[in-house]
Amino acid sequence: MQESSGGEAPSRVPGGRERLVRFALVGISGVGVNLAALHVLAAGLGVPEIAASALAIEASVVSNFLLNDTFTFRDRHGAGGAGRRLLRYHAVSAVGVIVQLGTFTALALGARRLLGRPALGPWRSAAQLAGIALAFAWSYAGSVRFAWAGHARARARPPRRASRAAAVPAAIFAALLVLHALPTWLVAYVPTQDGPLHVENTLALLHHATSPLLQRYYVANWGAQPNWLTQLLLAPLLGIVSAPTAEKLVLTGYTLLLPLSFRAVLPRGARGWWAALAVFPFVHAFPFFMGFWNFSWGLALAFLTAGFYLRTRGRLSPARFAGLAALSALLYLAHLVAFVGAVIAAAAVLGLRAWASVRRAGPSSARRRRVLRGYGRRLAAGALTFAPGIALVLAWVVAHRDRASARLPFPELAAKLAAGYALVSIDRGELPLAVMVVLVLFVGVVHLLLVRAGRGPTLRPNDGWLLAAAIFVVLYFAVPDVVAAGAYVSDRLALFAFLCTAAWIGAGAAPRVAVRRVALALAAISVVALGVRLDKERRLSALMEELVSAGRFVGNDRVILPLALAPHGPRDAHGRRMGYRIKPFLHGASWIVAAQGGVELKNSQANTDQCPVRWPADRNPFRIIASNRGRMEGVPPCVDLRAAPRLGTIDYVLVWGATRENLETPCGAALVVELADRYEPVFLSAPRGLLEVWRPRAATAGRRPHASDLGPQVARTASPR
Repeated sequence: MQESSGGEAPSRVPGGRERLVRFALVGISGVGVNLAALHVLAAGLGVPEIAASALAIEASVVSNFLLNDTFTFRDRHGAGGAGRRLLRYHAVSAVGVIVQLGTFTALALGARRLLGRPALGPWRSAAQLAGIALAFAWSYAGSVRFAWAGHARARARPPRRASRAAAVPAAIFAALLVLHALPTWLVAYVPTQDGPLHVENTLALLHHATSPLLQRYYVANWGAQPNWLTQLLLAPLLGIVSAPTAEKLVLTGYTLLLPLSFRAVLPRGARGWWAALAVFPFVHAFPFFMGFWNFSWGLALAFLTAGFYLRTRGRLSPARFAGLAALSALLYLAHLVAFVGAVIAAAAVLGLRAWASVRRAGPSSARRRRVLRGYGRRLAAGALTFAPGIALVLAWVVAHRDRASARLPFPELAAKLAAGYALVSIDRGELPLAVMVVLVLFVGVVHLLLVRAGRGPTLRPNDGWLLAAAIFVVLYFAVPDVVAAGAYVSDRLALFAFLCTAAWIGAGAAPRVAVRRVALALAAISVVALGVRLDKERRLSALMEELVSAGRFVGNDRVILPLALAPHGPRDAHGRRMGYRIKPFLHGASWIVAAQGGVELKNSQANTDQCPVRWPADRNPFRIIASNRGRMEGVPPCVDLRAAPRLGTIDYVLVWGATRENLETPCGAALVVELADRYEPVFLSAPRGLLEVWRPRAATAGRRPHASDLGPQVARTASPR
């Protein structure tokens, strides 16, 4: 037997089937670790079941890595160290964890809803096994293709100079990841518009089966509708940490996943790391601060799915097929626009690769037919993995075809696209930065097209990204801004167009020097935007703390009606709205309900059929006291408190941000009269007095309230001039 230069006999490389068997054996051992940890934590230590499931999953992930690294993939260590492989394996396991934990959570909730069981009890192991089975296929494919993809590199390592060249942009990328995740943890409450509702409604679904109060006001909305992913992520976290911390963990996960997913569609090596820096201006865009978390996670998953599919060039083994099918299912559970975006991006890039290959095949018709057949099979296999999701998307759109708005005027859409308005959220200072982002992309695209034109018309495989960007721009102008009950479609499509353009520049369209310049310019803009937003986030968070302070007075399990007369927050020193494009205080009272239980009657997500809980027809506050959502969420709200008894008992009315200006409107004046006639003020927030809490007069002893009992701002309006 020959020996290697180091004097050791080369170890035998296991074949694909043998490696799969080894991986399965390790997985079986992980099942034992998982179930043993679950039993010890849940039955022995009394840890809540969902929290115990999460900890058991992490224990099995670490155990599986150690065994796979020394037994299954010992020949594929490559140039990276064990720590790097562990991080990669955790990244691969993250999707599997979502599937596994989501399965356990769904079964636990189903047991509560359908069987009336407060806990799974002896069935918890079966529920855990179901999640393990669904996650296995994805874990194997990701382990082979990503976590231990170092076999070829181990045999032919890149030159040390190339490794050092990639280390610099990779370090910058890592630093930017940390910088973008940090602001979320520097404030008590992340100022988003719909974010608090996600937390409130997840808790409502978790406690619905055991709470008579929630059963009286809500109907559990089980079904195959999209927008489930955020709830699946929040459900286990809310059993371990506080509601604001659970929100921050979900937002941090997205903040890390989007850049990493964008990196997955780019070339390996230094070029890909430089190009990946271009993603950061788009991380904390308008959907992030609007609280569109399902779409945000869907955006990240869309590029992860496209990268997974395109790196295989459409060649899907059974394991890859299963992995792609799992990703497509997660995409549908996230958001319809993200699902469609992933399909368009993957099809455009692979389709253009097929066209380029046909052209390179030359005049031979036989060679062209072979190329077309090969790519046809790849596209068909990819379409098959997306087929269930496509069918569900079409069914949802058809069922909600009446819930669409007229298209925005073309000049308005063009101006928003040119200004990068999809990147603007909580501060006017973001406007010039968004324009700069669009300008950098525009100059980069025009320059590269002119250079390409001078060399003659050539079609490159990665030009599919530019084709995808063009498709998204067409859809941006063609699709209404509200489709199938989903709003702000134009902002979502604009983000896809921008990111596909950046991917085209980085994936091979530009020389490395040009890629580095464009990416560094965009990264620098993102850092400036972080500073602009952080100052506003701190101020808005301080105001949110004042709003939430009323929770100590309101108490537990109350029915409250929050009325946000200043949903953007108070005017700043220049008389401008603090929240700019978003209304961070529109659903701020959801934090009170999340902390102390109860029901808040301004829960707009429950007014739809695409969220975990919904209002019953005979107890829908949006219809009974406001007639529609526009009146309930208007500035000021137009509500009829005289109709409130039809909803049952309202323990408190919370009035936020009353000013002379909005109380002099017809709706504001009516609110003043009805509050003074039927309610009594019992709490005024400190230090700014922005929140007033009112209680029904029948619940208090003493005199009939007068309009002058309202808070300072309202009192000045109600008193004679």
